[in-house]
Amino acid sequence: MAWSHKAKSIVVLITLIKISAISFYVGYINAVNETLNHNLSVTNNLNGGGDADCATSITPSLQLRIDARLMEARTRMEEVDNNSESHNTDTAKLFPDTVKSYAAGILSVSGKEFLSDPNYDFGVPFKHGFDYADALILYNSEQAIPNSLQHDASHGDEHGHIAKTSVSTALSNCDAMNVIFLSLGHTQTRPPMNDCYTIVGDYEDYHINRWFRMPNFDTTDKKERELKHSHPLRHFGRVTLPKGIAEFDIPELWKNQKRAQKGFVLDHFEAMRTFLENFDTVQKELKELITKRNAVRNNTVVVMTVNIGQSELLANFVCAARSRGLDISNVVVFPTDIESKTLAEGLGVTTYFDEKNLGALPKGEAKMYGDPIFASMMQAKILCVVYMINLGYDVLFQDVDIVWFKDPLSFFHDESNTAIQNFDIMFQHDGSGQMRYNPLSANSGFYYVRANKKAQYVFTSLLYDGAFVRKCKSHQQVLVQILLEHSSFFGTKVKVFDKVETDMFPGGFHYHQDWDVMHDIVSGKSNAYILHMSWTENKDNKLKFLRQMGEWYVQDQCIGHDYLELVEGGGQVTDGSLINQCCSAEPIFSCHFRDKPSKEPCFNSPCIDKRCRQFWNPLAPEFVAELKAKRKALN
Repeated sequence: MAWSHKAKSIVVLITLIKISAISFYVGYINAVNETLNHNLSVTNNLNGGGDADCATSITPSLQLRIDARLMEARTRMEEVDNNSESHNTDTAKLFPDTVKSYAAGILSVSGKEFLSDPNYDFGVPFKHGFDYADALILYNSEQAIPNSLQHDASHGDEHGHIAKTSVSTALSNCDAMNVIFLSLGHTQTRPPMNDCYTIVGDYEDYHINRWFRMPNFDTTDKKERELKHSHPLRHFGRVTLPKGIAEFDIPELWKNQKRAQKGFVLDHFEAMRTFLENFDTVQKELKELITKRNAVRNNTVVVMTVNIGQSELLANFVCAARSRGLDISNVVVFPTDIESKTLAEGLGVTTYFDEKNLGALPKGEAKMYGDPIFASMMQAKILCVVYMINLGYDVLFQDVDIVWFKDPLSFFHDESNTAIQNFDIMFQHDGSGQMRYNPLSANSGFYYVRANKKAQYVFTSLLYDGAFVRKCKSHQQVLVQILLEHSSFFGTKVKVFDKVETDMFPGGFHYHQDWDVMHDIVSGKSNAYILHMSWTENKDNKLKFLRQMGEWYVQDQCIGHDYLELVEGGGQVTDGSLINQCCSAEPIFSCHFRDKPSKEPCFNSPCIDKRCRQFWNPLAPEFVAELKAKRKALN
């Protein structure tokens, strides 16, 4: 458009110059004629005759020349107008014809509207803390473009910008839609980079290939593996950090082949051999056990696994649920040692000890996320779900560091909640924004699985990827990648309940960071079904946090002791024989940290974090009034 205006101006200028020249020429001729006529007039007057009018007229030949020049200028201007219209139609498009096979036009829609549209629930949580950008929709043909926006999609709006419309209008002519999620702003784990996004017309692909300006990792010391603009672009794994860290590393076949020390792959081969050799027997025994105890409700079982190191947390879950009168008859516990088996049976829950597959796992408690004990327990978390969904039962899997406020199965079984009924697997939102968990950030410690073939194959794949799980020290990041692959490959529908948009399943993110949610919980205003004490470094802190939340129901005598000693008369633990000794009908409250959520103010307790941000405000009116009353009473 700018070029056509400039061209038109130039032609008009040239035309005016020509007309000016003609006018000057006409004026010059008239002046000459006027002088001649004046001389002739003088002569004629002297001679006594002649016609003065003919002296001021333009000769016919000169008039013809002027008309021809004006006609030529008019024609040239019409040609410029035609060329300008042609230019606007052909070359002012947003995309050249060379990319029309995949970019015939483009429109934008509200990104928040797109992700919130119930017709296109992608299951991913929102990335909070950022202003949502518009989503761009590319069209591979004119037929895909909305009928009313053909020109705007190919040429832009009246300002030449990408036109914006509603989601329903933008997709009205699309037979298919391919969705790509890109990073929305940088975070601590995803620092800013000069990213370029390349779309190439070729055979269709559904993966992202990442290239970085980094040195070759195979020939470079780890300290030198950093992003530098001086390096050429090289191909790396998609979850590689700018500091040169590959979040997903390949598991080794051998740890040390010369010493015959097996690596993760060979260790997993051994584990799979044991699993396959005993699979039919385990399935048969489980089916008989569940039938005998009637441990199914609406075709659903609640599955948990535990070792002796985390056994107090299992006891707290059971005792808290019993205190609230919640039905846990369909809870099935998979202990990994005889001690936790004894406790689970003593608490009256259905228990299956898969000694051949799980008996060799460590008994101690994990000191932190991802430590060797934590990593070893991942096998148990995978197997117990695989067993159950292959028997045809839907599964609610949960970690033992959870308390129920209400029965969460009532949420998943609510047929009136049509928005969730089509999802194959549904997760609590972990809350982490780390690249290895994106874009789902699903928490593998609380999720609901339907026993259909899509979900069954997700967990079969996770089981087969056991070497990768061992390498990553957690199955959560591996599970997320498998979910993404199966969602794209098979159309498996996955849902993660957003940590802010929904309040049903709060966890460690909320406990440590979102205190509005926690204040609602302690005041009884929350709609939460559970509280998951995730994001917490070790068991000791989990116990303290649960105690000051008023969510601890285990008697001290059942913490860190041999459960056999608790049985009256020194007999054997029987079904439910430890309930009276271990479970408290009322919560056992104690303060530990004033900078963590608590049922009651813990003003006199120390801080655990450097920030020391108090959960309860000591200057709140109710506390000031209480303090004044105490001082008055003392006086």
